[in-house]
Amino acid sequence: MSHIHLNQALDTAALRTAYAEHGRVQIHNFLAEDAASTLARELATSQAWRLTFNDGDKVVDHTRDSYARLSEEQRAAMARGIVDRGRKGFQFCYDVIRDDAGASDADDGPLTRFVRFLNETSVLEKIREITGARAIARVDGHASRYTAGQFLTTHDDRIEGRGRRAAYVLNLSPLWHPDWGGILQFFDGHGNVTRGYTPAFNTLNLFAVPQPHSVTWVTPLATAPRLSITGWVLEPAATD
Repeated sequence: MSHIHLNQALDTAALRTAYAEHGRVQIHNFLAEDAASTLARELATSQAWRLTFNDGDKVVDHTRDSYARLSEEQRAAMARGIVDRGRKGFQFCYDVIRDDAGASDADDGPLTRFVRFLNETSVLEKIREITGARAIARVDGHASRYTAGQFLTTHDDRIEGRGRRAAYVLNLSPLWHPDWGGILQFFDGHGNVTRGYTPAFNTLNLFAVPQPHSVTWVTPLATAPRLSITGWVLEPAATD
């Protein structure tokens, strides 16, 4: 059993209407409150986090141990490279816990439990109803943690052959203030911000792919990390 359950008061018809009109919807109180609080607490105290960033098409991960082995000069050069590449193209930098697709049924970690929950028949059907995408077959996910100076630049999540029909973000940071950054922003064709979602606790942001979006820099004002579980809603063509 996942021990995670939906808020039974969700208005599926209203959510479907909003998604159809805007290509995105913000679902407040997505989970039952106790389930969201448990996920947030377990992720906040997890020792599985690792730093992740891209160097062009290559994804680089550092565990706490591998990062600790870097010299100050190596860390500074790495940070400069991330910023320099972000000025020129797509760049991300945050902390991650990845879902193990081969995890056994005995794996009871918070991320694994949540991804299994999203793939339960009743939850997949709820997602199909909201998005109108009947071919949805499964959902993947990873946990993300943004601290001061971390970010995700503008992109649209489109990768041919991956079957990405929609993306989601379940926010798990209580009492987040917009001045702390970490805002999920959407853009029009002129680069104007058309919508911005502050990472409100136990709120699921669900949006169609492709769609230009970013996560703004987390500022030094933040007194806690921006925690979330995020991933893609996939059609059968998915190979990831």
